[in-house]
Amino acid sequence: MPIRKILVLDADLPPALTVVRSLARLGLHVDIASHIDKPLAGYSRHARLQLRYPDPMQAPQAFIDWLNAHAAGDAYELVIPVTERTVVPLVRHRNQVKAAHIALPSSDSLEVALDKAKTVELARQLGIPVPNSTLIAQASALDDIKDALVYPVVIKPARSMGTADQGIVQLGVDYAFNESELIAKAGHALRYGNVILQEYFAGQGVGIELIADQGEIVYAFQHLRLHEVPLTGGGSSLRQSVNVEPELLDASQKLMAALIWHGVAMVEFKWDPATRNFRLMEINGRFWGSLPLAVAAGADFPAMLYELLVNGKIRDRAPPKLGMLCRKLSSDLYWHEQVLRGATAPTRLTPPPGRNALWKSVQMLFNLQHRFDIQSMSDPVPGLVDIGQILAAYWKRARSIVQDRWLLRRQRAAWRSGHVANTLANAKHLLFICYGNINRSSLAERYYLNKTNGTPALSAGFHPHGGRPADPNMVEVARRHGLDMDNWSSRQVDSKMANQADLIFVMEAQHITRIAEQFPEATNKTFLLGMADEQVSPDGEIADPYGKSPEHYERCFQQVSASVDRIVKIQSSARRIQPALAP
Repeated sequence: MPIRKILVLDADLPPALTVVRSLARLGLHVDIASHIDKPLAGYSRHARLQLRYPDPMQAPQAFIDWLNAHAAGDAYELVIPVTERTVVPLVRHRNQVKAAHIALPSSDSLEVALDKAKTVELARQLGIPVPNSTLIAQASALDDIKDALVYPVVIKPARSMGTADQGIVQLGVDYAFNESELIAKAGHALRYGNVILQEYFAGQGVGIELIADQGEIVYAFQHLRLHEVPLTGGGSSLRQSVNVEPELLDASQKLMAALIWHGVAMVEFKWDPATRNFRLMEINGRFWGSLPLAVAAGADFPAMLYELLVNGKIRDRAPPKLGMLCRKLSSDLYWHEQVLRGATAPTRLTPPPGRNALWKSVQMLFNLQHRFDIQSMSDPVPGLVDIGQILAAYWKRARSIVQDRWLLRRQRAAWRSGHVANTLANAKHLLFICYGNINRSSLAERYYLNKTNGTPALSAGFHPHGGRPADPNMVEVARRHGLDMDNWSSRQVDSKMANQADLIFVMEAQHITRIAEQFPEATNKTFLLGMADEQVSPDGEIADPYGKSPEHYERCFQQVSASVDRIVKIQSSARRIQPALAP
């Protein structure tokens, strides 16, 4: 009897580990592949062979070529992509793929699921409630609709995977609480594709997880999000299996039937149990983050997918267990951290969890129906690796906090001792740096050049994409203060800029650390701009106003301008003194 081999892609993520464990229980030979060297699923005792492919986000064609070289013909009974990182290039280049059996629905069906605007349009045609939605393709379209919007506005990229010059980029949902945030955040998202602006619908985050056979749902499971990261709403770090709501199942069935869906999917809703009102959020046309909960509750979707695609029929199964809990440890620790710190930003959407939520969460650990996404007694190594990575991450953060405090003390000493002022007096070329070079450093450059009538100065950022215009909100603030920020084009900092500068001024302590990592020879001439004037901020840092309220942009302008004024004053004083000292 030939070996039944399966290839699971995206092996660095928890859902892929769940797929590997599930298929191994069927007695299948499971190979795994990822774009990194040591993916999470590679530590599983169930992974037979570990392969590495080119990053499909950065080199999609190279990824397809790799797949054709390693999985052509009948090399594998089934190739299973787990996330959109591999699904998107597989759909785009499907006619090039030589593997005989790829676990994907039809391209036409996936096109609707991958494009949220098309999903919304289909739902409207089927009479399924969706949030009020407006599709925009360019920032100028905001002028016609912004006065009619009700805040908060959900800013949702039409596709989760956007297109950039360097390849494919992962995009996420964001929120705007005022016009300033809307312009900034929507403008940024539009760089990578169309954007949907939606009304905010308050409710519980729920998902109908399912498998369909040519449009007919064969098995369905529902989860309820208990903890979401970030607190404003996002992926679940703790979720629970609950009864399937008939209204949500009916809506899901209509969608699957219209798409003639064949395979697994998760249909996401916002649900108000008090009124039984709901809104469709999106369709995930591949395996989803909460898959470990479904499998733990008996809804073994990886096994069902194998049966459907290989055997042609899914065997009968018992209903899933209700009340099962499953936790992604790393994300849930961050959720607890946010609650303990009293994170306030989410209060503009929903009240933040109270401290009693922490106690309830701890109590759940002792529930016999509690499971973890990664940790498993029967396959322990991936869980231990995950815990090791969590501890390493927290240790790195703790060490970074100590280093930042030490760095800030040294920076303050350098300014107060006169070292920076002395160096600045003889500096002939300055470099201002922030992250994106569309707000703080660009403002510093323009303001400095305006004050000095063209004394050499440059600005740049760490952002990987150059050529971006200045943030329109900062352009407007600068205009009110008589400074022209039009026709700006951002730059990415490089070694030539760092070497040519006599002094480098950055906005945050982490920028100094990054300079030390990328351009170590420039470390000793890099200083915090905000420390030029001790009234600017308590720690000398100037926060990024990007996507925030108008008040943040105004405060940023005042901090940058005050600091640059101080620099110009130091230089002017030095130039007046030097001629007097000349023989």
